[in-house]
Amino acid sequence: MATCPTCAHLAADGQRYCPSCGTALDVDGLPTGTAPRPSSRVDRPPSASPHPPASRAGSRSPFPARSGGPGSPAGLSGHAVTPTTPPPRFVPGALFADRYRIVALLGRGGMGEVYRADDLRLGQAVALKFLPEALADDAGRLDRLYNEVRTARGIAHPAVCRVYDIGEAEGQHFLSMEFVDGEDLATLLRRIGRLPKDKAVQIARQLCAGLAAAHEQKVLHRDLKPANVMIDGRGNARITDFGLAEFAWGATGSSDGGGTPAYMAPELLAGGAASVKSDVYALGLVLYELFTGHQPFPPGATEPASPSSHVEGLDPAVERVLLRCLSRDPRGRPATALSVAAALPGGDPLPPASQ
Repeated sequence: MATCPTCAHLAADGQRYCPSCGTALDVDGLPTGTAPRPSSRVDRPPSASPHPPASRAGSRSPFPARSGGPGSPAGLSGHAVTPTTPPPRFVPGALFADRYRIVALLGRGGMGEVYRADDLRLGQAVALKFLPEALADDAGRLDRLYNEVRTARGIAHPAVCRVYDIGEAEGQHFLSMEFVDGEDLATLLRRIGRLPKDKAVQIARQLCAGLAAAHEQKVLHRDLKPANVMIDGRGNARITDFGLAEFAWGATGSSDGGGTPAYMAPELLAGGAASVKSDVYALGLVLYELFTGHQPFPPGATEPASPSSHVEGLDPAVERVLLRCLSRDPRGRPATALSVAAALPGGDPLPPASQ
């Protein structure tokens, strides 16, 4: 183990950057064991967790870190927390529901705030999502949310962030979820541009498998985008916010004007119903950025740019499946996320007839 000279956080052997503050580590020269925190660091309140806050951006990522350290944590809609935003509901060290010790605010957006917390009963790190206060005044929407969470709990797949429970305490409605110590894909792509070919194929297959697992449980994601994909400390992908996006649009099958327009299928932008095909369209948008480092639509364009125009030597199979996913007509898209995986390099040479 190595100790960070800036924040005294312990880093695993071989790590080049501190997982807490992003400081470059002298792996060969740092002493092992614990060390006192620098005097310039503000002391935590007595009730605070002994562990330093973990950041969603830059934590134990297998990809090279920026020289300036980790960036601001991404919000629920991909927006960073800035000094102009309202103060968070909780400060580090606060105890919630006599069970959870708040460690750090991870992000905030239209569907509430997410905190990293320690579950004191189970001794595990969790993510707590606190829902908008206005939700408590709408019994119908709250009932639908409970139904969505009940369904989302049935999605058990390594590429899906698990939802544990939903509850109410101290007048706050919240969800407890798996805490993924890593970096969201939007931040990663802004930092490195695009993934290497083999890594992009690996992540793409994981996203296809995770999305397919949700569809098998009749759960539509409806807000799939790079900010809702985490890359954990081992370099594997986890899709987050399953079920919640569907609730955000209501349970009627129409879009209700919610979501992230840049990642919505044309039929959703026109007010149509969500479907597996609309999720496949969003998957295609994410994969396009994964393989090229660019968004597919130039300003004012209605058709996606050829992926090979961004990446020399791109595998033709990748280009074909990306453009199929981005067909404006849902009938032209692959039928399922597994069909997308089968069309990627090294996929099933005999894809399903329904593809």
